[in-house]
Amino acid sequence: MHKNFAEWYRLVRIEPNGDVLKSRWAGVEEWSATLHDKDDAVLETVRIFQGLPEVTSREPFLAAFRKHDPAFQQRNNELEQQVLAGAALVHVVTRDEEDDNPRTAVLAGAALAASRLRIAEGPLEEISLEVLSALQELARRQRRRKGFDSTLLTAEEEKAFSKTIETNVPDHNHLRQSFATAFQTILEAVHRSESALADAAHDLRCADEETNILWWLEGGCSRDLHKPWSALKDEVPLTAGWELADLTDAALGPREVTAFLERVVSSTKGRNKDQPLNVYVNAVSDDWSKTRTADLPERALDLAPLSLALLQRARSGTANWQQYFEKTGGVAATKPLSPEVVAKQAYVEAVLLRTLAATED
Repeated sequence: MHKNFAEWYRLVRIEPNGDVLKSRWAGVEEWSATLHDKDDAVLETVRIFQGLPEVTSREPFLAAFRKHDPAFQQRNNELEQQVLAGAALVHVVTRDEEDDNPRTAVLAGAALAASRLRIAEGPLEEISLEVLSALQELARRQRRRKGFDSTLLTAEEEKAFSKTIETNVPDHNHLRQSFATAFQTILEAVHRSESALADAAHDLRCADEETNILWWLEGGCSRDLHKPWSALKDEVPLTAGWELADLTDAALGPREVTAFLERVVSSTKGRNKDQPLNVYVNAVSDDWSKTRTADLPERALDLAPLSLALLQRARSGTANWQQYFEKTGGVAATKPLSPEVVAKQAYVEAVLLRTLAATED
């Protein structure tokens, strides 16, 4: 059980009972285990935690807790359900620390980070911060260089192998045993070479990504718009966030992502000036907005308000999208935002939607 599980209950003014906590944590573990590669369930867990409207059925979530406590309250119990959903998100992002493919954890963390734009800071902010902190640690581990050993056989193994194949034994059984031993040694060498190549490929992938990001940053120019950032203004935060996500290949990218985006934004004409959300969305061109939203996985757009606004703008034009957006986006189109916040939000949403799109493909 997480050391702060009982305290999370107290954050919403629910005094926990020891036996109840045990059954609830068993439900958290069970629900977390079912989330692996189940994107819709992960997204719905984020919605439950954030107190957002239901999109897919929550019956499986509730059933996980009924299984361990038939008396589990399902109605008028939103605060406890938020605590349980948050605990499940923490559990998903922090477990299996050495998992080479933590896609579910990345999806859960990115969805939570993206949804924060439409949610005012509440009593469970502590849980949100723990998820996001664990997500950054996961990203750091995924980018850590593995190194590799090119030695396929130790000196002792080589000596034993040579002795095996040089032995001239006329007996059929002995010959078969010698062959089996030699073949097993070769297989071990092959397996080691596969592991070494995989580690080398991982290191090259991370190095290539970092090189591409640094060239993009030092070049001071938009890849999409083919103009220097210094010649652009309010379109920069959205454009830069999406472009940096394009260059991100391993997990969530370097930990310096925020600093990279701040550097780009600071080089523009509208540096550090807060603007309403609709100004940023209307600043990008029609062609760019249509291209970027052509294949968005719409099942997660309620958790990605900037992308939803961009899609509505692409469909309705600069004059009409706001009324549609404010009915479904959960954010006022006139909400003032700094360019740095918009750039980071665009980046996180792009990572989230790309993760979902890759599964659909």
